[in-house]
Amino acid sequence: MPETQVLVPEPQFSAYRRSSLLFGLTGSLMLLGVLALLVVQQGWFQSQFRVQVIAPSSLGLSVGTPVRLSGMRIGVLDRMALLPDGRVSLSLRIPDRYRAWISPLSTAMLNSESLLASSGVELTPAPMDPARVPTSFTVPFRTSGGLQDLITGAEATRRELTALVRSTRRIADQDLPATLKGVQGVMASSTALANTVNRELPPTTTELRATLRTFDVTGRAAARTSDEVERTLVDLRPELKLALQEMAQLMARSNALLKGLQGLLEPAGSSTPSPKP
Repeated sequence: MPETQVLVPEPQFSAYRRSSLLFGLTGSLMLLGVLALLVVQQGWFQSQFRVQVIAPSSLGLSVGTPVRLSGMRIGVLDRMALLPDGRVSLSLRIPDRYRAWISPLSTAMLNSESLLASSGVELTPAPMDPARVPTSFTVPFRTSGGLQDLITGAEATRRELTALVRSTRRIADQDLPATLKGVQGVMASSTALANTVNRELPPTTTELRATLRTFDVTGRAAARTSDEVERTLVDLRPELKLALQEMAQLMARSNALLKGLQGLLEPAGSSTPSPKP
């Protein structure tokens, strides 16, 4: 049986070739666009400077990891090398247009990948005159508080809370019963004192009222006596004044009489004779 040959019409074959050629060209243009975007993003044809970082570990990092400044991507991690002491040397490639914000005074920090952000190298800004920034320099590394630090802090807090709970239980088991006994003793003493006061207060109150009444009567009597004395002194004041005046006159007369008697009692010969001329 002879083989049957399938003949494709010439116009249909030409349309197939055109669509294939168009698809190939579109794919090539897309590939070139991706390559161009990658070249621009990596900054391969831009003037750049390098920043070296000595980190204790490169966990979560790889060549091409972004370098960020204040959250913005400014460069990439270009190379990594293991140092003799076990640390890792990271070489960062950054375009020259960011030279004004990054200087040897900047610091580097590694950010691990999390739910909120991807891994990367974070640089702190340290503005400086771009002409004074060298083309290659090393910046110090500082650690960041990650999940491990949070777990460590939570564990320390848990241990402190456990110790506090144990101390509270010990106080409740040992000191609290003694304190309750002391409170009960004080309450018993207070109850006995209240009973004594309730028992002794009525008689004491009665005696106190009687004493106060006696004081009141005595006070009124003293007030009346004082008033009478004051009135008596007022009545006697003129007579007392007259008696004092008469006594003064009598004393004056007595003094004059004594002087006269003294002159009479002196002897006649006691007088000194006058000298002869």
